[in-house]
This record gives sequence, C-alpha cells and structure tokens, in this order.
Amino acid sequence: MMLPAGLGSEAKFKDAKLYVQTEFAQRPRPRVTTTIFLNGEVVEKVENIWEKLPQTEEEKQKIEKFVREQHRQVLEKIKKRGEKFTSLKQSQKKEAPAEEDMGAKICEELSKADGVLEWVVISKEDKTVASQTSSPKAEEIQDITRQIKDFALFLPSVTNLGRFVGGILDWPKMRLLFFFLQKRFLAIKLDQKVDPKNLVKRLKSLA
Repeated sequence: MMLPAGLGSEAKFKDAKLYVQTEFAQRPRPRVTTTIFLNGEVVEKVENIWEKLPQTEEEKQKIEKFVREQHRQVLEKIKKRGEKFTSLKQSQKKEAPAEEDMGAKICEELSKADGVLEWVVISKEDKTVASQTSSPKAEEIQDITRQIKDFALFLPSVTNLGRFVGGILDWPKMRLLFFFLQKRFLAIKLDQKVDPKNLVKRLKSLA
C-alpha cells in the first residue's frame, strides 16, 4: 500500500515567514493534517479524520486531491488572517529574541537538494518539528528517528567514545542519514548518489 504524498509550502505575511505542511498520517487514526510552523515551532494545526487507509490507487488519488485542497485552503486563510501570525512572531521575539526559524530553513534547504527523498526533524523535546514523508514507512521512519536520537544521547554515558555526531543506516531500498543540528535531530532519506558530507555541511551553514 502506498500512502498519499504530502505537500510543503512557504507562506509570508508582512515580515512573518511561515512553513505549511500537509500530510496523510496512519496513526493513531487515518487523517489529513496541515501544520503551520513559525520560527520552527508549531502554531496551528488543521486536521480532518479519514475513514480508512487507502486500499486502491483510486482511493489514494482521492486523498491526494483532498490534501491539495486542504493545503490550498490553509494558505488562503493565512493570507486573510496574517495579522494573527505577525502578532505571534512579535510575541516569540519577546520570549526568545535569538531564536531563528531553523525548522523552516531546514525544510526549504532539503526541498531544494537533489537526491533528498524524505526527511524528519525531531526537537529536543521529542516532538516532530517538521517532516516530508510519503512512503508507507513514513511513521516507521519517525519512530526509528526517535529511537536513534535516544540511543545517540545515551551513548556518552556508557562509553568513552564521546558525543554522537552522526551516522548512516543502509538498507537494500533505503539509506538514512542521522545527525544533530543545534537542538534538532534530523533523519534524511537519501538517494544512493548523494554525498552525505556535503549535505551536512550545507545544512550546518544555515545555523
């Protein structure tokens, strides 16, 4: 079974820059979720429950059509209700003046990188900050990402190898790159031709 593809877009209102992500999730129940990020933090979600997982190509296409329409509607609402997000941005500046919009920057950079297929960004608090996944293994990749992150943080307490910097897991049909970027932990599904070192260097230059 192939899961419907998701969408990701930037949205701007005055000086507020947002990242909007719409995707179909399997658990805890099938749903189409649109998440709005401001400065890498979730500020609003729109969810619509779906009655069941797609079993045919026709059902998959129906969900993808709904994903596109929900994504479009949310973008339109941002244009009409932009003042809300501008005020949120001002509030965030007061609370954390040094905080950068890293979540959106990371997603934007990954979306432009050749050979990057999917990604998941996990926060220090174990929340999914951002993701762009469309395969049947989408939620499995998120679970693996959290487990690898926990293991990476645990390693220094039981070995003298030092802090975990990053690594690659290779499967016959999947290659995942894992590493920390500031307070976030990234899992990136790559084409076999991609040079991981160059990609990591490119992402770290955003910080």
